[in-house]
Amino acid sequence: MTQDTLLSVKGLSRSFDGQKAVEGLNFEIQRGEVVALLGANGAGKSTTLNIITGNLTPDSGEVHICSSNIATHPKPAKSNLGYLPDTPPLYQELTVKEYLQFAARIHAVTKQTISKSVSHAIEVCGLNNVEKKLIANLSKGFKQRVGIAQAIIHNPALVILDEPTVGLDPVQMQDIRSLLGELSKNHSVLLSTHLLAEAESTCNRVLIIDQGSLLLDQTLEELNQSSSNRKESKRVKLRFNGNPTIDELKDIPGCESVSCSQFGKYICRYSDMQFIQHVQVRALENDWQLYEMGSIGGSLEKVFLDLVMRDSATSPAR
Repeated sequence: MTQDTLLSVKGLSRSFDGQKAVEGLNFEIQRGEVVALLGANGAGKSTTLNIITGNLTPDSGEVHICSSNIATHPKPAKSNLGYLPDTPPLYQELTVKEYLQFAARIHAVTKQTISKSVSHAIEVCGLNNVEKKLIANLSKGFKQRVGIAQAIIHNPALVILDEPTVGLDPVQMQDIRSLLGELSKNHSVLLSTHLLAEAESTCNRVLIIDQGSLLLDQTLEELNQSSSNRKESKRVKLRFNGNPTIDELKDIPGCESVSCSQFGKYICRYSDMQFIQHVQVRALENDWQLYEMGSIGGSLEKVFLDLVMRDSATSPAR
């Protein structure tokens, strides 16, 4: 473990009623990384995050955050950790600013720096126009922003987000993904998700977990350079309420070809990993109202399905 190792997970296991939820997990996260923890529902992602954040005790194994053991030295470990669970821990009757002031006190931010910390979180998370509004009156997208703001209020080295875009519409999803890009400038991020397109567009490294076991730990660059995927273009299906032309879509950087069905579904073939992000930005700029986006047999999807299907075929039921 080096000074740049913000999270170290060693031999993590946990069972419930004799069923293994997590088994022998080992991985590290270094300073500056944005890492996706990918897995289907029930793969063990939430159990893993609950153990890492100190909300659940493992049967065996250790978690160190900035060299502090979360079990034996929780205070220094948690001072370096920000966490947004799948349901944001919000108080609906408070305004955004009141809630973040409360969160700052909970995280032991000093009285002298609370105002500065709250202002910084509001600025980073784009909450300036709603800071005086009741949380109950915010859209789901803005509530997620408030949840992320409370996770960074104490300026932790590592931020953990559990399914941060679930239930959001495409515009809100793009807003949160853009926010994740901002967070990565000052924090390392561990992002739990089952959305492959989200991992491809926001993360630089992927952990794939299934039936509680780690099946893969690679950077996206390594995945794209692997011999089995080197010659494959990736495809994505898109649907819009607006009416972009095929030529407009072809003009997006990284696009190789576009086809359109009679039902208004576009299939875009691309090779540049930034294409997904370019699509989302272009859709917002031109008010195309993107409402559906899903990868079709891309490299990450192929690897994910191959690994999960192989693991299911060779592992006993749990």
